[in-house]
Amino acid sequence: MSSVVFMLGNEGEIPQAKQPGFFTERDVLAGHNSTSTNAGNSTNEVTITMPQPRCSDQLKFWSENVQNKIPKSILKKLSPLSKTDIDYYSNIISKNGNKFSADANFCSHAKLACTSLLNNARTVTNTYTTTKTYPANSASFRRANKNNEDPFSFFRLAILENGNLVHLPNLHESLPDRAFLPPQIASTIPLTYQGITKVFPELSAGVGQETIQTTLSLCEAEEIQGEMKSCPKSLEEMVGFAKFALGGKRLFALSSENTKGSNTVVMIKHVKKYAAEKIVACHEAFLPFAAYFCHSLSSTRLYAVDLVDRETGASVNNMVAICHMDTSPWPENHVAFQILKFGPGEGEACHWFTQIDLAWIGIE
Repeated sequence: MSSVVFMLGNEGEIPQAKQPGFFTERDVLAGHNSTSTNAGNSTNEVTITMPQPRCSDQLKFWSENVQNKIPKSILKKLSPLSKTDIDYYSNIISKNGNKFSADANFCSHAKLACTSLLNNARTVTNTYTTTKTYPANSASFRRANKNNEDPFSFFRLAILENGNLVHLPNLHESLPDRAFLPPQIASTIPLTYQGITKVFPELSAGVGQETIQTTLSLCEAEEIQGEMKSCPKSLEEMVGFAKFALGGKRLFALSSENTKGSNTVVMIKHVKKYAAEKIVACHEAFLPFAAYFCHSLSSTRLYAVDLVDRETGASVNNMVAICHMDTSPWPENHVAFQILKFGPGEGEACHWFTQIDLAWIGIE
C-alpha cells in the first residue's frame, strides 16, 4: 500500500516514448523495456526512467465511480503499464493493424497469460454458474459440463437464516493471474476466437483454445428473458456496463472475502439483505488478459452473509450470496434444477459468489 501512496503523490509529467531511428517492428516490440536502455540495432538509444504505473489512474477512476474501496481481487489485476508503455504499444498496434502479435516481452510486461502455461488451469465451471443458464449447445460447453457439478453450488433461500448450518461449495479457483489491459489496447482486440488468437497465437491449441472457446460461447449466447449482459475487456468497460445497467447511478461493489470454509460445513451468524432493485453480477472469465462476464437479471436478491465455525463460533468468512427468484426462463437442463430437484419456475435458486466474482448495486 505504501507504493500506491507514493504513486498517488508523485504524478509528475511522464516523458513520451520515442522510437529508435532504425528498426524493424518485430525487433522494437521484442526489445521494448520501459526501465532499461534499448540495445538493439538502433543508432539512437532511448532510456525512460521510472515511468508512472497506470494503476494510480485506475485507482482514481475507481474512486470517481465506485463508493467503496477496491476489492483485493481487482486490486491485483490493475495494469502495471505506464502511460508511456500504453502510448508505445498503442502506436505499435495502430501501425501493425491486424498483424500485431503479442510476444513474451509484451505479455510479461503487461502481466498477461499468453502461453501454454495454462495447462494447470481449469475452467471455472463453478464460478460460471451463469453458463448453465443457457442451453449447452456448443461443443466447448458440452466438454466443460462433463465434470461432475458441485452438489453444494446451489441452495434455497430458506438456508439464509441465522443459526443454520450450510455446506459451502469448493471456493478455490485456478485461473492464472492476469492484469487488465488498458482500454486503448483492449479495444483493438476483437472479441472473437480469430481476433484473440491472432494477437495471442500460442493460445490457439490445447487448454487455451478450449477455455477461450468456452468464454466466447458464454459471451455470444443469446440473452435470456429479462437479462442484459456484456463481456467487458477492461476495468473501465466493466464499470461502464455496470453503471449503464444500473441507470447511471454511483456504484457499490461487493465480493466474498476469501476462500476460507471451502467445502466444509459452517454456521450462518448474520444475514444482511441489500435493498437493491437491480443487481449486476460479474464473473471472471478466461481471456489472456483479465476479463469478466457481466449480466443483470430481473427478480434477484443480494445478501451479505457472515459465516462462523459451527463449534467455536470463530469468524470464518464473509460471503456474498445471490438468489434468482424467477427461474422460469432457465432451460430444463440447468444444473440448479438437478441439484435442487425442481423445474423451471418452481422455485428460487441461490448461489455463492467466490472472491473473484463481483456484484454491483447502485446507490443514490
